[in-house]
Amino acid sequence: MLGRWLVGGLAIAMFIGAPPSGAQSQRPLAPLPPDGLRVAPFFDGWYENPDGTITLSFGYSNLNRAEVVEIPLGEDNVIVPKEYDGHQPTSFPPVVPDSSDGAATRRDRERGVFTVKVPAGFRGDVVWTLRNRGQTFSVPGRARTGAYQLRWPMAMGSVPPLLRFKPNGPAGRGPSGIQADPVQTSVGAPLALTMWITDDSVREKEPITIVTKAAAKAAMNVTWNKHSGPGPVVFSPPKEPITQVEGTAMTSATFKQPGEYVVRVRADNFGRLDTSPGNQCCWTNGYVKVTVTP
Repeated sequence: MLGRWLVGGLAIAMFIGAPPSGAQSQRPLAPLPPDGLRVAPFFDGWYENPDGTITLSFGYSNLNRAEVVEIPLGEDNVIVPKEYDGHQPTSFPPVVPDSSDGAATRRDRERGVFTVKVPAGFRGDVVWTLRNRGQTFSVPGRARTGAYQLRWPMAMGSVPPLLRFKPNGPAGRGPSGIQADPVQTSVGAPLALTMWITDDSVREKEPITIVTKAAAKAAMNVTWNKHSGPGPVVFSPPKEPITQVEGTAMTSATFKQPGEYVVRVRADNFGRLDTSPGNQCCWTNGYVKVTVTP
């Protein structure tokens, strides 16, 4: 079995025993296959909260070009200590290229997918482990070094947008985001989901005007994904641009199997000069628990 320990995007390889049965060694310069590659957890950093508690932010890396890897909760997808287990994703789609800079560069990292809040003074590790195709990857979340501390606002004033599931309801900001009221639907019946988004950043004037394809079209973007659940979910549309600094986004979610699901919506303002997933700003997560009946 192959095991690796991943910390904040850096990997320390630990090889235990032989590689998975049937595995072939990859030649150094050979192109990667489109599917069948590894999925690994990543620790993105930590936030200090006003009450002294610490929020640990986690994401994942999926090297596959098209394959959505599903790893249900359990021994193959687990967080310890156990009181923090259960909020992590079970669905790991390939990462959609970020074209906010006008380029078509493909990314293999999805940052800040969920967070874990630990008490003030917590000095241990929160370890997320994924096992898939005979490979095991673990990452510790910890707040013992300022090198991984995350903060807002960014250099020119950008902060994560405010996200609401009701026009005048409570708002969430950042990877911890906000939880919507649970909803229910049935297999094959489209479920309408709506969210309200506001970019309230107080920004400095840009020293040089730079217009990119993405920035010219959208002030913000809203992306819908399945976070966890037993079957596929189809979103129509899966992504929507918001042309102003305040707006509404809607999608229709159709579930193919009954069960308990969590839908994640990400609202970002990546069109700005000082914001992108790579510099850990600026997006907000929203989570919707959905019960799907036959």
